Amino acid sequence: MTGQQKTLTVSDILELALASLLEKFPSFMIDGTPQQLSGGFLNYVWRVKGKNLLGADSVIVKRMPAYIASAPDVPLDPARISIEASAMSLFEKGEALEKISQNGIRPPRLYHLDKERRLLIMEDLGQSPNLGDWLQGSHTKLEAEKVGMSLGQFIGALHKVTAHRSLFARLFNNVQIQRTRLDFQYKNIQSYAARAGLANADEIGKQAVQLGERLQQPGSNLIMGDLWPPSVIVTTSGLRLIDWELAHFGHPSQDVGHFAAHLWMVAQRASTSEIMANAVTILTHFLESYRDVLGNEFGNLFGVNGVRESSVHFGCEIFTRTVGSFQSDYLYGGLSPDHPIIQEAVQTASAHILNPLDMRTFDSLGWRLDE
Repeated sequence: MTGQQKTLTVSDILELALASLLEKFPSFMIDGTPQQLSGGFLNYVWRVKGKNLLGADSVIVKRMPAYIASAPDVPLDPARISIEASAMSLFEKGEALEKISQNGIRPPRLYHLDKERRLLIMEDLGQSPNLGDWLQGSHTKLEAEKVGMSLGQFIGALHKVTAHRSLFARLFNNVQIQRTRLDFQYKNIQSYAARAGLANADEIGKQAVQLGERLQQPGSNLIMGDLWPPSVIVTTSGLRLIDWELAHFGHPSQDVGHFAAHLWMVAQRASTSEIMANAVTILTHFLESYRDVLGNEFGNLFGVNGVRESSVHFGCEIFTRTVGSFQSDYLYGGLSPDHPIIQEAVQTASAHILNPLDMRTFDSLGWRLDE
């Protein structure tokens, strides 16, 4: 991180963003003050309203700094902007992943990549809620089932279609992101477990690091990399997946374990039985549909090792969100390590890390039938 990058204010970054927007689309007429959007941790994002841009009334402008926006002392590879742009482009008409998006799920449309300024200009999905917010509303079990099925089919197809294909291995050689995850997530699990007062913190940490090191090895599939409720936007015309900058040619277990962890946390923190039930329903149908798409390839592409890795990552993500560096501004903000809710969560996380194949979380994959 350079000194210049450190001294840039949010206003400076917005000025860069608007300059890039107007250079690319000189006829675009900005209407009002850009709205900075909340909900993300890694980047700076604005909604810019205006006229004369591809028929859109507004666009999203996203700036990716060389660090985590919510934690500027933590560096993050700025090359991730090219990763996200590549992922979004591959779902466009005539591109390699076009058919995967034909079931109504796709990323937003990419309008422009300004690599030098580390900016993306993309489709605005409007006021549509992300999946976490959507779950807080009143929805039927059938609606929740459809969401889970659609996501499972999409992620399953993504993993299956891209398996062992050199095109995706070359485009998404995003090794620095996995190194960052090893350094700032998996290697910190021991300290998080100790913070929670767990006597077996050392063993928990050891298993977490072993997973992080395995995930440094060459992967087999393109994974989305950041599959959690804020990355799933529920629109009237289908689901949209945003924030592909962590995508890489890696291990499918990371997508599956990550999504499962967050739905478990949503269910645990649910304010009503309906919200809890819908979160569980989404996960169940996600896993079932994912398995159905992989079909006879499940053993080769995922299998028991995938379940083991998913379970350990599940536990690591819960530790990170409950007593770790990403607790604030999420489901557990303000709760102390000894709070009963935190203790329930870390005990669950610990069990998934230490006894991954004894847990029932991933049974909807039907993997036990293959043992």
